[in-house]
Amino acid sequence: MPIEDRAILREALRSPRILLIGPYDPLCGEYTFLAPPLGVWRLAGVLESAGVEVKVFDPNCCAGPPGRALEREILGCPWDVIGVSTTGMTLRFDLELAHLARRLAPRALLVAGGMEATFRPELMFRLGPFDCVVLGEGERPLLELVRRLRSGESLRGVAGTAQRAADGECLRMPQQALDRAELRDAIFRTPYEKMPYSAYWERLEAAYRVGALPTKAAREARLAEIRSVRLITLNYCPMGCTFCSSTNFLHEAQGSVASIARLDAEECVQMIQRIVGAHPRVRTVIFQDDIFVFTKDRRILPLCEAIIAAKESGTLPRELQFISTNRIDAMSPERLAAMRQAGFRVLGFGIENFSRNVLGEFNKAHIYSHIRPTLTSALQLGITPFLDLILSSPRATLADVADTLREAYHWLRQGCEVGMYPYVIPFSGAAMSADPALRAFTVYERRQVAGTEITWDQPSKILPMDPSVRETILRIERDFEESLLQLQPRAAHLPSRLRSLLWIQSSLQAMAEQGLPIADDEEVRREFTARLPQPKRAAAAPRVATA
Repeated sequence: MPIEDRAILREALRSPRILLIGPYDPLCGEYTFLAPPLGVWRLAGVLESAGVEVKVFDPNCCAGPPGRALEREILGCPWDVIGVSTTGMTLRFDLELAHLARRLAPRALLVAGGMEATFRPELMFRLGPFDCVVLGEGERPLLELVRRLRSGESLRGVAGTAQRAADGECLRMPQQALDRAELRDAIFRTPYEKMPYSAYWERLEAAYRVGALPTKAAREARLAEIRSVRLITLNYCPMGCTFCSSTNFLHEAQGSVASIARLDAEECVQMIQRIVGAHPRVRTVIFQDDIFVFTKDRRILPLCEAIIAAKESGTLPRELQFISTNRIDAMSPERLAAMRQAGFRVLGFGIENFSRNVLGEFNKAHIYSHIRPTLTSALQLGITPFLDLILSSPRATLADVADTLREAYHWLRQGCEVGMYPYVIPFSGAAMSADPALRAFTVYERRQVAGTEITWDQPSKILPMDPSVRETILRIERDFEESLLQLQPRAAHLPSRLRSLLWIQSSLQAMAEQGLPIADDEEVRREFTARLPQPKRAAAAPRVATA
């Protein structure tokens, strides 16, 4: 057989090559976690285990401009499938890379995946050059596409995808969510050894200016935050908060209610040990589950015992710490004490608001009575609670906003960390986004895909119905953004603890004018200044003797 024919045969028989592109956040963590895209890497590990040649392109951590870096990647070898992960917040940037990929690889199968693709496949086909859209978890659909590419079968009709029919209609083919064994296997195949956490840590250390912090204690505390690795042990959150889309992600893909699946305690410890082995400099493991501890939870106490035993035996570093997000009504003194002993230093709580009325609107009224006692107990044990807050809701009153601002300031001063948003963001798939009564109060922003003439109106915020609340929230937002611009030369990156204080500071005058004082202006300014990173003072220049 001639050499040319043998080369053609090898090319025909080779395994498909797949390039997976993570969500693109050019604002460096404004819309995403500044960390490797965990779901994309999990897909890569599953595909590699099936013998597929696969590579992850991370536009948030590449050499040079992402467009140029992607061009080098695509032109470097022929790709059979290019997958683009999408989120609502990064969609215009994700589409920019998708159109670039299509121009550079016109024969590749271009696939969209992720949250936004699952909830709005029709939009993906209208705005992007995609051949198909993956609905929900990508493991099964991509493995089936690989099987069909290898066998030469038609790529149409794959369960877990959406495709365009001949008449232009979008055809959805649902798939069952991964069961517990499949989820475990997918998580265990995540190639942590290949994930560029060190590169992210270096970027974050520069952004936080860690080397310029004045004391070793401050530097060590910041490094414990930065040198973290994320681990997902749960398939989805079942709580049904009205502002949230993740609770409906697998339901949308399946066409019915998906079953909950997660790792058990022993499997969690095995994954932690793998992470430490892959990244020995890690200081903190972040459990990225939307809910890590449930009210009727049989895993948390055995897991804490297993972590403590692993530290005592030397299979985990004694200084290793953990962060998780939990239901605040799932915490008890026993669980909090066990988690503290195991090394959980920060516990995230999606409190969302301190007003009972707003919590009812968010489908979270049941947590109200648990907030104060749980936060108090956690702080007494030396655990730092991290509170996610939304200052307003569609039906909020000014009194509701004032309650949340005052309580947020109180708990910040007690030692809590707080992340704040001024209003509900209308994520695709959330109940509030689909509520027709809220459409008149939903603000849209004109978006354009760079390098194209493609534009669309994307929902960006759901504002309060009450005109006075709406005007006040927008004024607070304007003041916050102006203050942020003024601070940029002094602080390259403001963590949540400082941003939340800045939100409170930005609210003081607007709320006082409404007869709802929040806090003393000078006191808030002192709190903010005290927490603002102070660079090391330069050493005094030596005196020069003069005649």
